[in-house]
Amino acid sequence: MTSFAGATGVLGGTFDPVHLGHIAVALQCRERLELAEVRLIPSFLPPHREPPLAPPEDRLAMAALATREEPGLLADDVEVRRGGTSYMVDTLRQLRAIGLRRLVLLLGYDAAVDLGSWDRAEDLPALAEVVVFNRSGSARDNVEGVLPVGATVVEVEVESPEISATDVRERLAAGLDASAMLPPPVLAYIRQRGLYGAGR
Repeated sequence: MTSFAGATGVLGGTFDPVHLGHIAVALQCRERLELAEVRLIPSFLPPHREPPLAPPEDRLAMAALATREEPGLLADDVEVRRGGTSYMVDTLRQLRAIGLRRLVLLLGYDAAVDLGSWDRAEDLPALAEVVVFNRSGSARDNVEGVLPVGATVVEVEVESPEISATDVRERLAAGLDASAMLPPPVLAYIRQRGLYGAGR
């Protein structure tokens, strides 16, 4: 496998909310790829999906709480501060501008198959290397032929709990226990803020 020692991993998403599956993927990618750090970057407004239910500031706060006690993980506010539609090409350029010279874009297979349709996708290979992660036991989609020209892709298998943010939100809205799906400080924050119908 290509050595990524010292590089910065970039894990974007809505994180609506950030859950234990996200954290497991970030930690395992950091360890297996020998990354210096992994930055979880909540989008302000995602270009390819419905707007998140929680405001950007709350999703950023939850990401900060989820990563606070995890060495090598941190929440990055670059897209929340920028506002508008969150295009990854702009984010990568901003990160390089602050001195992060080697970036590794971490993508699940579901995102990777759409990578070629991203805004200014042809610029991505010059800004970051791409690692596609797959959960153990999950079916692998074919990403060949849909990636930008020049994109070098490394695949890594990770083990993470089968959790989706949709399931988390549905459980919270129904008043069910979601403690096995969320970092404790994130669950406490959700209840305190009454997000997703919890605590109301």
